[in-house]
Amino acid sequence: MAEKIPETIGKYKIMSLVAKGGMGAVYKAVHPSLKRLVIIKKLTIRNNATVKERFKREAQILLDMQSPYIVHLFDYFTEGQSHYIVEEFVDGLSLAQLLDKQVALGTELALLIFHDACLSLKFAHARGIVHRDIKPGNILISKRAEVKLADFGIASSESGDELPLTPSADSSSTKVDGNLTQSGVTLGTPAYMSPEQITDSRSVDKRADIYSMGVMLYEMLTGSKPFPSNLNPETLEKIKKGKYINPRKIDKNIPPVICRMIKKMLRANPDRRFQSIEKVIAIVKKYLSHYNTHKIRIALAQCVLSKKQLTLPAFERKQNKAKKVGIIIACVLAFAAAFGFVWYKGYIHKTVLSHWYREVVINMQMPKTSSVNSDLPVRAFFFVDDGNSIPEVSGTRRVFNEKTAENSANSKTKNYQTYPVYLREGNYRVKIAAGPYVIWQSLKVESK
Repeated sequence: MAEKIPETIGKYKIMSLVAKGGMGAVYKAVHPSLKRLVIIKKLTIRNNATVKERFKREAQILLDMQSPYIVHLFDYFTEGQSHYIVEEFVDGLSLAQLLDKQVALGTELALLIFHDACLSLKFAHARGIVHRDIKPGNILISKRAEVKLADFGIASSESGDELPLTPSADSSSTKVDGNLTQSGVTLGTPAYMSPEQITDSRSVDKRADIYSMGVMLYEMLTGSKPFPSNLNPETLEKIKKGKYINPRKIDKNIPPVICRMIKKMLRANPDRRFQSIEKVIAIVKKYLSHYNTHKIRIALAQCVLSKKQLTLPAFERKQNKAKKVGIIIACVLAFAAAFGFVWYKGYIHKTVLSHWYREVVINMQMPKTSSVNSDLPVRAFFFVDDGNSIPEVSGTRRVFNEKTAENSANSKTKNYQTYPVYLREGNYRVKIAAGPYVIWQSLKVESK
């Protein structure tokens, strides 16, 4: 017969039972004041002061973890023989559930989740907290693609503040549904634990979390873990020697820079790993800077919302900003040059502006015996004659070209002509400069 779910626990109205195990249960409830869904973790185990103290310690740690990348704590209280933690309800999936559905996530999507998870660790490590149980089941992703780290039940302080351990029968940690952890000699989840955590989980530091993050990223990218989950002697030997299949052999699309990062994160010797999560974040941030992370986050939200496996889109790299600016400048200059050319040639004046502009060509004859230096071109300059001043008309300077076809060998003169100039109706003065000679002429442009 199924156990009856209580209507209320403390001041919280219970909505449903999420999970139940030998040490307690997890409920979904409603916060009475905030009117929002919360998760209530109930610890019912008795006669084990260590487990109770660890449960209380998780609440104390979460109280100091006010970060958008970490599950928020609302309350901690006791009622009868039971202890309760009230946490933020993340409406979505765990990364483990997402991997069960999608198998592998692709580089960009995996790195976006990984980046946010790293930010949660950065926040915890800055406060001297080592999580010690980094795994997909403890990474929660909301329907809005928010990534949050959960379950600090076996977290420790780097200062060595550790609770005494109560060995279990198999000298390993035991996990029950709902993320309630019973302490043992080895704390954590074997498939994601670093070699030093397997040997002695009490003396690990933040580098153990970095190792676990490397295992998790490997799984997100390839769909498989680097090492088997069972800790038999053969597996332990592989973990200690760092022997695993290169992720690029599983998926050649994984970038080499990410493979090198994973390799360093999974070093068996913690001194050879990244010494801080900030360096990992810097590599991932640089890689993601070439992509539109907003589009990637939309795809992540779609994966969380979908009830079946989705075909992930291909995310295109953004163009280099300097290159993009250079292309824009080149296009603008090319357009300006083209516009200047068609303006100079009068194509616009003869078509779009034909109602306002008239074509003007200046013809000139000069004697062949002229002493004008043939190397110096004859030029024409056009000025507006408005009765007060004579400003030059911009873009109308022209060079006279010899009309060879009209110049016969017996002729005593040479004929010259300018390229067409397009002027509006009005009075103008034309200055013709031929070597040392300057000639002024008046010109009137009339409407059609």
